[in-house]
Amino acid sequence: MRQGKTNARPCLQAGRACLFAFILVVASAAHGESRMDQIVKRGVLVVGVKTDYPPFGMLSADATPQGFEHDLAQDLAHRLGVVLHKVAVTGANRMQVLDEGRIDVMISTLGDTYERRQIAGLVEPNYYSSGVTLMTRPDSKLSAWTDLRGQKVCATQGSYFNRAMATRYLLDLQVFPSGRDAKLGVRDGRCAGWLFDNTAIAGDLLSSEWKNYKSTLPPQLLTPWAIAIARSEKGGALEMFIGDTVADWHRQGVLLDLEKKWRLPPSMFLTEMHTLWNKKDEKGAFICRRLANGQWPLACRNPVFITSTETTGLQQWGLLLKEKTGVNLTFVYDEYERDQFLRALCITLALTVSCVFGSLASGTILALAVERKILLLSRFLKGLALIGRLTPPLLQIYVLVFGIGSLLAASWGVQLNSFLVVVLCLCWYTGSCLLHILENAGDKERLRNPGFRLTLRTLRPLVSRCSTSILACLVNVTKATMMASAVAVPELLSVSTSIIAEHGAVATVMNTLMLLFLLLVFVVLRLLQWMEQRWCRGMD
Repeated sequence: MRQGKTNARPCLQAGRACLFAFILVVASAAHGESRMDQIVKRGVLVVGVKTDYPPFGMLSADATPQGFEHDLAQDLAHRLGVVLHKVAVTGANRMQVLDEGRIDVMISTLGDTYERRQIAGLVEPNYYSSGVTLMTRPDSKLSAWTDLRGQKVCATQGSYFNRAMATRYLLDLQVFPSGRDAKLGVRDGRCAGWLFDNTAIAGDLLSSEWKNYKSTLPPQLLTPWAIAIARSEKGGALEMFIGDTVADWHRQGVLLDLEKKWRLPPSMFLTEMHTLWNKKDEKGAFICRRLANGQWPLACRNPVFITSTETTGLQQWGLLLKEKTGVNLTFVYDEYERDQFLRALCITLALTVSCVFGSLASGTILALAVERKILLLSRFLKGLALIGRLTPPLLQIYVLVFGIGSLLAASWGVQLNSFLVVVLCLCWYTGSCLLHILENAGDKERLRNPGFRLTLRTLRPLVSRCSTSILACLVNVTKATMMASAVAVPELLSVSTSIIAEHGAVATVMNTLMLLFLLLVFVVLRLLQWMEQRWCRGMD
């Protein structure tokens, strides 16, 4: 008999919830009141929350709904002075439940995306953020995403981030039909880790089964979360109340405290938002405060959703171009990406100048030294140049950075500068080619003039005879500077790849990169031709 009563309780609770939702929908349809007025009048706030996503929403041992987002819902109700009524939602039905008016507010790990903003009212500021990370075994030594290059990684079928992460970090994905199977693959050593949402992994790490497993890599492809209301309530009192409440959560550190309470790993997003929403101007007022039109300042909003009508200047022009044509020049109108792009351009120019003049200097010095005919020295230099000329420059860079560099770092704590390594390798490669060109030109000259020797005095006329080959080598080293991206030197190719990964504007960014690269090669070629004319013309 007791067992029968226990089984009947969930059915009774579900029936009450359905009845309450029906009454709520009927009441909403019968009156033209705003949702905020209805909440205050009935004295109940109905919030859709998850119960299948620990620690954000779950059931306790006695079947009581609880979690990070349940605490947020309770705080909203407390601030309104009303009773909280929770409705369990899932990722599959949450938007439908909200659209049908069965709930007032939804707090259910909802990522803030453009598509979702078309069907619901997503409130700013965002209250949390999730990304993609890796769950690894307790003995894992992974410390950076680049350590995974070429390794097998377990993934879950249908995850939107699989392709993006595999492309970005050259991962060898082993795709499983479910998260459970993927985690078992990690446990059995079939892959280095499980690629999934960092908040879901954080919940798994709290369980006894996966307690000793780790998630040490910083989340990627970050997506902020938003509290949702009906789209018809956008700009109304309910949105203003929730937005002000979330802003206060950030200022007071409420979200940071809940993060500790539910044993979540520290979120960089919450730390940054806590700092942002506590910034003050010279008069002591919060920078992030509502403007006269009720909106937050642009600096305090999610930049992804700012439109051309809300801003001015270069950003307005860039956003308008994006809205009208789909061409997204974020590296022009976005201040952060513009700074990164200009810095990358300067680094690329510095690499080009260093490699061109370094190659000229190394090739000339090698040629003059070999011509001295000092037995051991000449043979040693020619052998060194032969290795440099026949070894691909990318392989040279890898050997120095990941081979010798790793040994130096592990044994003596010496860190090689990646920029200097790239310059050294490209100068060695191109200088060795220039030595070969000058030697061949010197041998041909000796057929005409048996007493010819390469010296500083005879260098200029000799260079004038083989200037075409020298120019070709120097143009090639200009092209090769893009190899620096392989060792994380933030030049144009490296930064362009990051922008593509962030915004997906492949065609726009790559076409811009191609035009800049062609312009760079053209300018270098014209400068070298000008130098040749000034230095070598009339020397024959």
